[in-house]
Amino acid sequence: MNKNQIISKLIGNLLNIQTDGDHITVAELKTIDKNGLKETIDINTALLSPSLISKIKSSHVNPYVKLSGAYYREDYEYKPSFSLYLSKSSGLNKAEPLVVSWCSGNHTTFMIDQGFLSTFKLSPRLLEDEILWDDLKEPEYDVVKIKPLSEYDFPTHSKANVKVKKDYLEIYLAFRKKVAVQVFTIKRDIAIDEEISTLLKNKKYFIEEFKQFEIRLSRFDHKEDIAHLEINGFKVLLANIKNNQEEETVTGHHWKGIDGLVTEWRARHEMPFEYVYVSDKVLAVYEADEDYEVHPLSGSVSYRNQWAVNHCDRVGKNAIKIDIKKLYEGNRYTVIDYWNKFSIHPSEIIEGENIAEKAERLTRKFFLFGRIFTGLFNHLFELNYSAKDLIGLDEEYIEYTGWLEFPEFNAIAQHVDLKSFSKEQFISRCKKLYILVGENLQEKPLRKIVNMLEFPVSITKEFRSIKLLELIIAYLKISDESGLHPVDNKETLVGRVLEIKKFNELIELSAVNSIRQLDAHKTNDSKTRLHKALTDLGIQPNAISNNYADAIWQVYDSIDEMFVDLNMFLSNAYNVK
Repeated sequence: MNKNQIISKLIGNLLNIQTDGDHITVAELKTIDKNGLKETIDINTALLSPSLISKIKSSHVNPYVKLSGAYYREDYEYKPSFSLYLSKSSGLNKAEPLVVSWCSGNHTTFMIDQGFLSTFKLSPRLLEDEILWDDLKEPEYDVVKIKPLSEYDFPTHSKANVKVKKDYLEIYLAFRKKVAVQVFTIKRDIAIDEEISTLLKNKKYFIEEFKQFEIRLSRFDHKEDIAHLEINGFKVLLANIKNNQEEETVTGHHWKGIDGLVTEWRARHEMPFEYVYVSDKVLAVYEADEDYEVHPLSGSVSYRNQWAVNHCDRVGKNAIKIDIKKLYEGNRYTVIDYWNKFSIHPSEIIEGENIAEKAERLTRKFFLFGRIFTGLFNHLFELNYSAKDLIGLDEEYIEYTGWLEFPEFNAIAQHVDLKSFSKEQFISRCKKLYILVGENLQEKPLRKIVNMLEFPVSITKEFRSIKLLELIIAYLKISDESGLHPVDNKETLVGRVLEIKKFNELIELSAVNSIRQLDAHKTNDSKTRLHKALTDLGIQPNAISNNYADAIWQVYDSIDEMFVDLNMFLSNAYNVK
C-alpha cells in the first residue's frame, strides 16, 4: 500500500457530510474508544464569505473558540466576542462561529449563536441533559438540538454537540450570504503497524498538508508500539443557496415627502426626476459587511453583480438623496424595503458637510502636504523624493483606480450617527484617522532629512516619524523667523531648536495619536489623557454628554486646519528659499 492509500485510510470518511436524519452536526466534542485506544473529536462551524474559502489553511484551522477576556476596570468597557481561527488572512483570523463555547474548570459548554436563534424566534424546551429549540409559529419542532455540557476526566471528554435542521441552516445562510464551513481536529493514539511505519520511515514525526486536511504523526518516547495521530481540516457543510421560498408580494412603499403609495409601476412611469431621502444610517449594515461595496462620497451601495442602489448623492450631514425611478428599476423589493425603513422628510436634513466630504477634504490636504514638503527639501538638498516616499500613498494611482479601492479613506469616511456616537466609536475612528495621516508617514526619508540638517543622532535615534517631522517643522519656522538660511546656518538653527522644551507644530496629530492609544492601553489616567487630547484639538470635554458625534466632526476639522496651516507655511518657505 502506497503513502496516499495509507493516508486515505487514516482520513476515512472525515470529509463526507455527516447527517442525523434532517439534522447536520455543526459542533461536537467527544472521546470514543477505537480499537482499545482513545480518539477525541472536536468540531465547530464557521460562517464565511464564499470568496474566503480558497484562503483557508488546513494546518491553521482550530475548532477552539476564542473569546474576549472579562474583567472590570472603571474606564474599560467589556464587549463579549467569539471567534474561530482558520488562517492569518483577513476575515479568517477571527471568523464567526455558528456555535460559541467556553471552558470552566473541566467543563466545556456549547451554545448555538443567539443570532441564529433570534432569526427564527426559536423557543427552548428543556430535557434532562439536552436543550431543544422549536419554531412555534410554524410549528416546527427540534430545529436545534443541543447537548451543551462536556466534562473532561483525563483522558476522556464526555459527549457534547449541536445539531441543526438542514433547511433552517440553508435559509440562515441565504439571509447572511455566507457559507457554513466545518473545521475539525481529530486526535487518537494508533498502533504502529507496517502502514504507520511506512509513513514514519524511522523518523519521529510525519507531517503533510493537503487542501482540506493536514495529517500529523508522532512517536511517543515512552511507548515504542504506539503513535499519536492528529488530523486538522475543514469541509464545506452548506453553501449559500438562494432562498426558494416565495417572497412576500409588496404592493408599494410610503416615502416621507412623497404623497401616496409608491408602486414599482408608479416609480418607473410617473416619477422621472423625483427623489426620496434616507438617513445615512442605512449604510451601517453595509459598512460592516465586506461583501458590499459602499461608495461613501455618493452613498451608493452595491452587492457583487446582483444589485446596486445607485444614482445617489449625499445631502447635508445626514442624508442620501436617491432617484426613485432608478431605485425601483434595478432592485428587489427586499432591498427597497430595507432602504424605505430609513426614509426621512427633506425637513429632517441637517445642513452642513457630511463625514465623507470632510474625509476627502482632509485626505487631499494630506496629499498636498506630501507634494509640498518633498518639493521643498528636494530643492534645498537636491534630493529626488516623491510624495509617496514621504506619506506612503500613491495619489496618482489612487486617482486612477478610484477611491473605492482606497481602504484608509473608506475607513474614515464611514457614516457617523449624529444622535448616537459612543466614546468607543470615537476612539476607534481616531485610530482609523491616525492610520491614514500618522502611520503612513515614512520614518526613513524624515530621518535622512533630520540627519542632513545635522541634528545629533544621539538625540534623534529614538524618535519616530511624528517627532522627526516636528523637529523639521520647528527648524524651518526658526529659520523663517530669524532669517537664517536653512542650509548655510545648520548649527545655529539646530541649537535653537534643541532649546525648545515643547513642540506644538503637530499638536493636533499628537492628540489623535494619544486618543487612539487609549483603546490599547487602559490606565488610571485615561480620562485625564482623553480630556487633554480633546482640549489640544479645540474640543471642550465638558460639552460632550455621551455623544461624540460633534467631537469627531471637530477632530476632522482640526487635523484639516493643521494641514492647511502647514501647507501654507511650507509653500511660503519654498518660495523664499
